[in-house]
Amino acid sequence: MLSVIFGIVSVVAGVLWLAMGGAWGHFLVVLQGSVPPFLILVGLVAFAAGVSSIKDNAAARKEEAKLEAEAAAASDADDKKDDSEKDEKEDKKED
Repeated sequence: MLSVIFGIVSVVAGVLWLAMGGAWGHFLVVLQGSVPPFLILVGLVAFAAGVSSIKDNAAARKEEAKLEAEAAAASDADDKKDDSEKDEKEDKKED
């Protein structure tokens, strides 16, 4: 509760200081000096997030391919097992 009151008082004091105290010019100078570094920082973070996303997608595709290959190998092994069981049954019938 105290933080809400402090926040409201700070906002009102800041607005009054800018509007009435003639600090608007100083504020604009600070703003002009801080926006370009902020944009550079945001750009670097966005670039890093994009590279990370690309790496994650590549790793996910690689993992999916690996799982599909394992599933195909397991399916082939099951098919061979079924074929050998059928051959054994046919051999028993011929005897």
